[in-house]
Amino acid sequence: MLFQRLVEVFEQLGQTSSGNRLRELLSAFFRRVPPREIEQVGYLTLGSIASAYEGVVFGMAEKMVLRSIAAASSLSGEAVQEAFKKLGDAGMVAAAHLRGRGGKLTIQEVFQRLHAIAAAHGQQSQERKISELAALMRRASPLEAKYLARIVLGTLRLGVADMTVLDSLAIAFTGDKKSKVQLEHAYNICPDVGIIAKALATKGLRSIGSIGVSVGRPVKMMLAQRAASIGEIMERMPEGIAAEEKYDGERVQIHRKGSRVTLFSRRMDTITGQFPELAAAAGQLKGEFIIEGEIVPLGAKGGLLPFQTLMQRRRKHDIAAYQKKIPVAVFLFDVLYVNGRSLLRTPYHERQEALRRLVGKETRVLRFARKTLSDEGDVIESFFNECVERGTEGIIAKDPHGVYQAGRRGYLWIKWKREYAKELRDTFDLAVVGAFAGKGKRSGTYGALLCAAYNDKDDRFETVCKLGSGLTDEQLAGLPKRFKPYVIPHHAARLRVHKAMDADAWFEPALVVEVLGAELTRSPLHTCAEKDGTGLALRFPRLLRFRDDKKPEQATTTREIRGVYEKR
Repeated sequence: MLFQRLVEVFEQLGQTSSGNRLRELLSAFFRRVPPREIEQVGYLTLGSIASAYEGVVFGMAEKMVLRSIAAASSLSGEAVQEAFKKLGDAGMVAAAHLRGRGGKLTIQEVFQRLHAIAAAHGQQSQERKISELAALMRRASPLEAKYLARIVLGTLRLGVADMTVLDSLAIAFTGDKKSKVQLEHAYNICPDVGIIAKALATKGLRSIGSIGVSVGRPVKMMLAQRAASIGEIMERMPEGIAAEEKYDGERVQIHRKGSRVTLFSRRMDTITGQFPELAAAAGQLKGEFIIEGEIVPLGAKGGLLPFQTLMQRRRKHDIAAYQKKIPVAVFLFDVLYVNGRSLLRTPYHERQEALRRLVGKETRVLRFARKTLSDEGDVIESFFNECVERGTEGIIAKDPHGVYQAGRRGYLWIKWKREYAKELRDTFDLAVVGAFAGKGKRSGTYGALLCAAYNDKDDRFETVCKLGSGLTDEQLAGLPKRFKPYVIPHHAARLRVHKAMDADAWFEPALVVEVLGAELTRSPLHTCAEKDGTGLALRFPRLLRFRDDKKPEQATTTREIRGVYEKR
């Protein structure tokens, strides 16, 4: 298939603000794609050439892409830079100044050449990347060049996410969205749109059920619901509770196959290189496995430090120095796979036994999450208070007989944090979808951010608050730069927003913030869990931190927020 056909669809997608229209366009196009190419099309539609967990990056900054445009055109580097200053988008510059007829590039060829760009490393790699992209652009039409630049820069911004693609695949190959449930189940175990698209297009829906756990490929992490009280937790788990300490760190999934150890974050990014001591410790264990835990920074005397300290370890340089400066431990709490056997359907208490057998004795780096098992509320509450006194967030209450529900947020796991115990304030992880221009001392930056919860049933975001408090002067000044890669000309197609909520800037949902709020009320201006024309709004929201470890689809759900509102 010609690449031109794909970018024509990209152009249509980028101009729509309707989620349903996105799915119509994509499903109609997927039907026309040759089955052997649907895998590549799936990745490219998400602005990539591989699944996120593979960690494939192009390594090209704006200046390098602009040099490629200059090399592919008759313009000087200075002229291209001047055009970029006016247009503010390398893709628009490419479309305006490259005059190739195009029409001959195939999707297969583009895919292979983009992989060559990403694979270029070592001496002169920047020049090779620039040369490779320029060669592609010389043969591209203006529209093809526009999207080549955006794909390489990671600024495709079509409003399409993994769930949108799964919806569209279901419609394209089964006639409606009903089969999305099967596709989503497979995606939670195998979060790779390309693999699922290829299986569906070449072997049909039945083949989806055979997709299983594979070491080296992350499983989407199970999530926890929240409860209004310890009493509610007891009601939901009357036969006993395994209460685990909830740490303020970074969740990690550790895979070992042969001699290779890979660490995946909650976002399914590969973070092995940032925590070499964890990889080395896991490498000392025997067998092939997938285990989960929480990475926590340690103080000089072995105490637990806050999450923000850990963020200094998320770096590509000076790793050895920061390893000494900020030592870490991982508190293990689950095992999903051991030596050829998936444990996802195995009860929690059996998984815990398997984890103990696998790890053996604790070390300074590999530790077990502290927990207690009881069917008495007083015991659970006492353990919760002990955890809070230690400086951790609280507890995760787990059903001792519960299975591991990959990618799902259910009541087999229930979180109870110190903020909830105050009964007056709640914390929510929200996606930033827009912003309002600042006034007075905030002029020149954004004065408030429009935040939304995620409706995981309908794959859309619904607004819940305007956030202007809790931002430091430094954070405020940096907002335009932080959000620049995600600016779009209209509200995101997957965003449901009231007409009166007219933001000065709209963003593709990409960044997540943790917000503390006083209470939830009904509001005609917000769309979260909307009922009878009014949604839920978070009053007096205050920024706690940016959650760079979370994807927007991992934000607090509208169902969760509705549950908090109804129980208060």
